[in-house]
Amino acid sequence: MGFWKRIESELDYRGLTRKELSAKSGVPMSTVNRAIERDSQPFAIDALRISKALNVSLEYLLDLPELKNDKKASAEDESHQIELFKKYHSTIEALEDLSKDKQKEVVAIVKQILEFRK
Repeated sequence: MGFWKRIESELDYRGLTRKELSAKSGVPMSTVNRAIERDSQPFAIDALRISKALNVSLEYLLDLPELKNDKKASAEDESHQIELFKKYHSTIEALEDLSKDKQKEVVAIVKQILEFRK
């Protein structure tokens, strides 16, 4: 996955827009839009600003091949966590809308179901 695909994935995961990324990073929105459309290599300063704005490593965003083997397991785990979040996002939001007592009840029920499954 290239730099800008990772950026789009991060934005999706965080529920941010390109405009918000531009504001947080100081990289002009026109630069972000054009780079995403062209899937071009970012300027070093833009890549650094974006990585800091998203609070992720520059190595992760650049998907550097020499670091890929070292971080492959953690990247796969992170990717899996993102997919789980996307899958259960609406359920989590619904749970957050409940009172604390109701949340505890739902969690207890889920734990009981998981125990029966064993």
